[in-house]
Amino acid sequence: MKLKILLLLIVLSSFGCTLSQDENTPVPTHTEAPLPSPTPPSLDRTRRAALEVQYELLRQTQEQIVSVWQDLQAGQAVACTPSIEMPFSPSAITGEDEISQLLFQAALAVQDAVSLWDVECQNPRPQPPADVIERGVLAALAGGDALNLVQDLLATTE
Repeated sequence: MKLKILLLLIVLSSFGCTLSQDENTPVPTHTEAPLPSPTPPSLDRTRRAALEVQYELLRQTQEQIVSVWQDLQAGQAVACTPSIEMPFSPSAITGEDEISQLLFQAALAVQDAVSLWDVECQNPRPQPPADVIERGVLAALAGGDALNLVQDLLATTE
């Protein structure tokens, strides 16, 4: 019983509560500071247009490659032609803003999935091993996750 009371006192004190009987002692109140409103990034029109083009091209490639890897995961045969090409190198994405950084991450992940598929097509086999398929699916989906974040940020950007 003493242990329970001690634990209760510790918990209450961690929340700033006291068990003082002195009426002159102010009773602490718990007030939360308001969270700052997120400020959407501000981009000039030229930069925004460039990011939107890169986003659209990368989204198309990501959708193609995720389809390939998910079809393989489902046990379906997938033809190597037509080949899937990266629309640009990830190094073409420049900028220190959050959108550029996320777009760069997306491009790296999509490039990994495309490169893995290129390797599979150079040495065709009926079905790639499960671990290769898993790596391809995860890379393609990671690219999609980053692109979803880019899309959200572009929607809130001025």
